[in-house]
Order: sequence, then structure tokens, then C-alpha cells
Amino acid sequence: FNAEFSRKIGGRSCIKLCCQRKTFTRKKIFYCAIALTLVFVALFVRLGYLMIARSEYYLTKAEDLHQRERSIKAKRGIIYDRNGVELAGNKPVCSVSVIHSQITDEDAVVNAICDILKLSEDKVRKKVEANTIREKIKSNVDKETADILREMNLSGVMIDEDYKRYYPYDCLASKVLGFTGADNQGIVGLEVSYDDVLSGTPGSILTLTDAHGIEIKNEAEGRISPIAGNNLYISIDINIQKYAEQAAEKVYKAKKAKRVSVILMNPQNGEIYAMVNVPEYNLNEPYKLIGVDESVLTEEEKQDELNRMWRNFCINDTYEPGSTFKTVTATAALEEGVVNVTDTFNCPGFRVVEDRKIRCARTTGHGTETFRQGIMNSCNPVFIDVGAR
Repeated sequence: FNAEFSRKIGGRSCIKLCCQRKTFTRKKIFYCAIALTLVFVALFVRLGYLMIARSEYYLTKAEDLHQRERSIKAKRGIIYDRNGVELAGNKPVCSVSVIHSQITDEDAVVNAICDILKLSEDKVRKKVEANTIREKIKSNVDKETADILREMNLSGVMIDEDYKRYYPYDCLASKVLGFTGADNQGIVGLEVSYDDVLSGTPGSILTLTDAHGIEIKNEAEGRISPIAGNNLYISIDINIQKYAEQAAEKVYKAKKAKRVSVILMNPQNGEIYAMVNVPEYNLNEPYKLIGVDESVLTEEEKQDELNRMWRNFCINDTYEPGSTFKTVTATAALEEGVVNVTDTFNCPGFRVVEDRKIRCARTTGHGTETFRQGIMNSCNPVFIDVGAR
């Protein structure tokens, strides 16, 4: 009886235990399924975010990785005088660069570039052997010279079209116009004052490459065209400017002056028809000093000389107007009726004003003279008396 009872009780216990184990396994599977579902949902959400919301960002990153970009300079705006005569234009040139990963014969590339562009071998070889995406060798290369290099069809040598600032009148209004640097950016003068107007928007050439930066053959290049800068019309008249420069040059040589400056304006509206600073410099060779031996100068001294040569003294320097202001005093006195041309004055050679003695150019004095004679003599005491009136 005991054995039979124990066997029955034990069987029921085994059945109950098996049922509990099945229930526990189902719960584990259920929870795992929920966990996996949540993981997959999270992955799909993340994938959707990357492919939809961030698609533009990663597309740009991919293009940056597989595309090599070469900049195209924008054509700089032209500077015209008031009559539409071109004072500053553009000359087509080329820019030469090398791509290390595409060069198959370094010696041939170095020898060709040195021979045609007249550059030192050490400088060229250093750039050719540099393991970079792109190394610029030289800018502003004449188109004829660049064509010779292009015809050699050297692998890894890139020749891009470019523009160089050109001044058809060389020295005309040099300190007014100013010039640009190798990157076509304004350095001094109107070129830098209106740089944001004259500078265009650069373009680019996009080339498809592999992971090693080697250009993929038979793939068309993408091109973003540059936008040319705006033209600039100024109030200077080229004919008046030429005449004023010739007159200033004569005075400069006759008086052996350090410099001569001339400003010719329209008194009705302030327009400047001519602005001269003799000696002018050649805008097409702005780093060539005038009348100075460069070999005896240090780099700092040379830069100081260049700054002086480029300086527009008409607008950058202050000075006492001196006798030129006497025309203002004379016309004001005549307009107010406080003096006649026949009025007489006495010039002892000086006049005391407040706490100082102001001398005349003729220290012994002009004696008695009329207002007309005082103007002719540019007599300081006469104009002091007229000013007091």
C-alpha cells in the first residue's frame, strides 16, 4: 500500500514539475522575442534616421571622400574710368599643380617643369614627392608656356585655366588703382577698397577618385562654373589724369622734389577727375622698387620701401595747406565786401597774433602794398589783417 501510494504521489509531482518548466520556457521565449523586436525596431529607426534625415550630410561626406576638388578662380571685375576706358582688366593665364598619386615618372615630371617654368629642381622635387592630395607648383603661368607643358601629357601634372590682373597703362594712377596678389585678391588702392565688389565667386572642378586618391578613368568631371565679379566705374578721367601726371613729372624733375601730388576735383560735386602721386610705379610689376638698389636692403627695409612706394600721399598724409588756403581767405573777404583790391596794407615782415609771431616769407617785409600786391606776393601779414576783418 505504501509503495503504491508513493508511486502515485511521485507521478503527480513529476507532471506538475514538467508543467512549471514549460511555462518558464515560454516566458523566456516571449521576453527574448520582445527584446529582439525592440532591438530591430531601434535599428530600423536608426537606419531610417541615417538614410532619410541625415542623407544629405553623409552624401556630402561620401563625395568629399571620393571627389577631388580643384578651384577655378572667378574673373575679377574690370575697372573703368568715367568714359568707359579700361584701367584694370584680366589676362588669361594658367595654374600648374601636381597630384602625387597619379605621377608615374617623377624624374620626367621634375625635369619638364624645371625646364619649362624655369624653377629650381629642389623646390619642384620637394612638391612632386610630397604625398599630398595636390601641390600647386606655380600660378600665373603664361598660356603659351602652359600649352607646351600640356602637350607633353605628363601623368599627374594638372594645368587649370586662371586669370591674372592686367593694367594696360602700366603706371597710370598706380597709387589710386592699387594691385592684386597672386590669388587675385586686392592688396592696396581701389583694388582692396572695392575687393568685395570686384571679386567674383570661385568655381571648382570635381574629379572622381578611388580610396587611394587615384583618378578613375572614363569618369566625367563635374564642374561648378565661377561667377565673375562686378565692374567698377570711377570718376577719374584718363585724359585729365595723363595731363596732370605729365605736369607733375615736369615739376618733379625741375625742382628735384621728393614727390609731387596733384588732385583735380569738380568743385560742384566733389568728383575727382585726377589724382597723381609722382613718382608712380608699374602696376604690372608692383614689387620692383623705383630708384632704389634692392641688393643693399634687408627684407624689412625692402618692405618699408615698397610700402612707401605704394602709399597714396594724397589721402594718407596730412599737411598744412599753407598759401593754398589764401585763395579761400581772399574770396571770402571779397564776397563779404570787407576789402577792395586797392586797399593798402603794411608788411613789416611779421605780424603778432595772440601769443606768437607769424613771419612773412620775406623777413625784411614788403612795406606798403595794396591788396592786389599782397596776393601777388602771398604776403602773410596782409592776409592776417584781411582774415581779421
